[in-house]
Amino acid sequence: MKDATQKKKRKEARRLFLTGECASNAEIARKLGLKPHTVARYRKEEDWDGLRLKMDRQAAQKMAELCSSERVSLNLQHYRLYEVALAELLRTLKGAGTFSVREVGDLMAAIERAQRGQRLAKGLSLPGETEETIRAQAQAEIRKALETVIDAVKESITDEETRERVGRAILSALPQEPGTTADEPDDGAH
Repeated sequence: MKDATQKKKRKEARRLFLTGECASNAEIARKLGLKPHTVARYRKEEDWDGLRLKMDRQAAQKMAELCSSERVSLNLQHYRLYEVALAELLRTLKGAGTFSVREVGDLMAAIERAQRGQRLAKGLSLPGETEETIRAQAQAEIRKALETVIDAVKESITDEETRERVGRAILSALPQEPGTTADEPDDGAH
């Protein structure tokens, strides 16, 4: 009976080490009611460190394969989207398209922004781009879109009070940059 209990504790000690649930021999020993030198002997006899290294390598290999297949899949998806946009651009240039050249250009820019976001979300940023760079570009694009909306409001709404209320409502709906408030836009855009 004692031998079965020892085998069970030995197996549990190995599991605790290999899963990283316990980091040291002393911690494993404390948890299982063993002596640290007994855990050290198990660890040496069964080469737990070698097993853990092998497991880490296998996990890293699987992760690399997963990232690689995700990257290929994402690239294929992006290629297909560009293919559709380029086909529409060609139809537009021939005079048979549904959209204007500018609208197709805006569509392609939107596809590119979406691709950057997808790559960032999956940890597959474009070469040379950091998360901060992509965030700064996104913020600049949001500001540009906001300015376009505010210009349209200025042209379309003649009542100054209504125009101010609409401008404030638009600004308050957007996430604010550090140091600015919704009532005080940093570019004086309304």
